[in-house]
Amino acid sequence: MSTKEPTRRGRIGVEIFEQVEKLVSDEGLTRTQAFERISEETGRRSGTVAANYYRIARQRGASLQPRGRRGARGGGGSSKDADAVLKRASDVMGELASLVKQQAKELNRLREQSAQFEKFKKWMDKNA
Repeated sequence: MSTKEPTRRGRIGVEIFEQVEKLVSDEGLTRTQAFERISEETGRRSGTVAANYYRIARQRGASLQPRGRRGARGGGGSSKDADAVLKRASDVMGELASLVKQQAKELNRLREQSAQFEKFKKWMDKNA
C-alpha cells in the first residue's frame, strides 16, 4: 500500500465529505440535513457522519467556526435559563401529581362500581 493511499477510515471520511458536498450543492440541503440523509442511508449516527465530514473539511483547510462546548461543562447557559428549566420541570411535576390524584379517584370509583356490579350479579344468579 502506498503512503498516499488513504486508509479505510480515511476513505470513509472522504466519501462522506463528498456525499455531503454533493447533497448540499445539488439538492440545496443544509449540512445537517445532509448528515441526517446519509445517516439514514448508511445506518451510521448523524453525529458520526458530521464528525467525519468536519475532520476532512479541517484537513482540507476549510475555515470553520470554533467548536463550542455543550452542556454544563461549557458554561454556555445562564442562570436565567436554568431557572426557567427548573420552573417548567416543577410545573410539569405539579401537573403530573394532579393527574395521578385524578387517576386514583377514578380507580376508586371504578372499584366501587365493580363491587356493586358483583353484588348485583350474585343477586341475579340467586334469583334466576
